[in-house]
Amino acid sequence: MCKTVPYIQGVSVAASVYSLIAVSLDRFLAIWWPLKCQITKRRARIMIILIWFIALTTTVPWAIFFDLVVIFSDAPEVQICIEVWPDSMNGALYFLIANMVFCYILPMILITMCYVLIWIKVWRRNIPTDTKDAQMERMQQKSKVKVVKMLVAVVILFVLSWLPLYVIFARIKLGGNIESWEEDILPIATPIAQWLGASNSCINPILYAYFNKKFRRGFMAIIKSRRCCGRLRYYETIALMSSSTSMRKSSHFYNNNSSSRRIPPIQDNAVAYIYNNTGV
Repeated sequence: MCKTVPYIQGVSVAASVYSLIAVSLDRFLAIWWPLKCQITKRRARIMIILIWFIALTTTVPWAIFFDLVVIFSDAPEVQICIEVWPDSMNGALYFLIANMVFCYILPMILITMCYVLIWIKVWRRNIPTDTKDAQMERMQQKSKVKVVKMLVAVVILFVLSWLPLYVIFARIKLGGNIESWEEDILPIATPIAQWLGASNSCINPILYAYFNKKFRRGFMAIIKSRRCCGRLRYYETIALMSSSTSMRKSSHFYNNNSSSRRIPPIQDNAVAYIYNNTGV
């Protein structure tokens, strides 16, 4: 159990972080190149297999070098499960590269870059119409602000959720001898930091539900279908909601503009994708 539990924990953390990277890249590609870079079921399966393969292989050292160690010589029955490397420098190097860089710094950079580029695309978007309507402009601006808030919240929460844990382990692995006052704090702070980092995996769906109407509607449609795979009822519900919303918006726009010209369809596929997937 001493080897199995840390290994499973490491795999789950790595898979969770790599999944966040995959989601960020998927959104970036879908918004910048909606027709060229569509994620098919086959590509999604390949991405999932690749994520779990990397997570399972990069954390193998935890399954090898974790072991039970006697802490007190006068109480040999008291043992603690810790990393025992033949060379402590190898353990520090593994933490620096496999954990610190590939599970925190690099994901933070990639996720931030993807969401910054998405923000640029969303903020520059323009829904073309024959006439300008003040309320349509306000709705468009409100949608932009909502998307930006969600993207900023996702990035900030990822950074803050994992920062305490990596600061603690960086101090333990790379900071030299532990002071006496640190020995009193670390047993309390480390579990809290681990819980905070793990909680990041369940925060994102809450954010999506808070910022995105379509996410909430889709989730409620699945719940109301009363089936785990209620695809038909789900899509029927979403189509009905989308159609009703579109008709209300079109009716409002028509009633507030005396021009009889027909509103042309959106030609820019990238803009159309963003407009339909930002919870407007």
